[in-house]
Amino acid sequence: MNTQSAMFSAEYDAGYARLQAHQRHDVYIFTFGAVLNRFALFHQGHWHNVIAAYADEHDARARITERFASAKLSPFACRLKNGHYHFNGTDYHTGSHHLNGHAIHGLLYNAEFAVTRIGSNATGAWVELSHDYTGNISGYPFPYRITIRYELNENGLTLCTEVQNHSNQPMPLADGWHPYFTLGGQADDWTLQLNAKHRLQFDNDLLPTGNKVDDTRFTTPASLQNAELDHCFILTDHNAPACVLQNSLYRFSISPDANYPFMQVYLPPQRDSIALENLSGAPDCFNNGIGLITLPAGASHRFSTVYQLQHLESA
Repeated sequence: MNTQSAMFSAEYDAGYARLQAHQRHDVYIFTFGAVLNRFALFHQGHWHNVIAAYADEHDARARITERFASAKLSPFACRLKNGHYHFNGTDYHTGSHHLNGHAIHGLLYNAEFAVTRIGSNATGAWVELSHDYTGNISGYPFPYRITIRYELNENGLTLCTEVQNHSNQPMPLADGWHPYFTLGGQADDWTLQLNAKHRLQFDNDLLPTGNKVDDTRFTTPASLQNAELDHCFILTDHNAPACVLQNSLYRFSISPDANYPFMQVYLPPQRDSIALENLSGAPDCFNNGIGLITLPAGASHRFSTVYQLQHLESA
């Protein structure tokens, strides 16, 4: 299926959807996991993809659990201590993947999504992908529908997630994304700015202790040279970008709404990409309650964030 206007186009084929702003931006999304695999900018005859991408859909299927690159985090984000939580008087144990004994990154990172809407007009292009979780995974017996809308327009790429509780009881919920971004080259040549003055204190298992730590290293643009990062920052102002990643050629920013009050930042050992993760709740929020959403039966909740990529000559 294809739709096209003078400025924007959208197409869908088996396994993927593509959005384009002609000779400006190119977006590629797998139906597998609703994974964003390409957000590229065209400049002087060349494309730069800011997403640290998989080779193709088959590569994503084979390697999604290596580092969960571009995974949708739902219905919990990051770590869930020992895969256990207590909710509304009942103890549960869940998790599809575990690391060091803890469940990580939710239940839908490898889910099959269906394209339910796609289109374009003079001002943008969009696609919506949905998945119905049936409550079939042990320890999370709460059916829900998740709908992810990608919309490309002159303001950038908006990622909007809506979760609707299809069960007959309240459900615990957190939402997030796990993308890795690259500006090319090494992170030591990039700067990072975060709209945050504090981060959550973690224990040795990267679980929040309940305390916060002052951290103003990135309140103004600061070099990532020699930086070691695996922290959850507390955002302070949703009227400004939560973070700005920049090098000599490109400026990339993330601007979430107030439903994503946390930014998890991870710099991997290879130092050729950086994970900048919008989170609605803290890691292990099913247990510590930091940002936990209790979604009533039949109710919906939405989360939105905007990615912007510019070449500095045209910024």
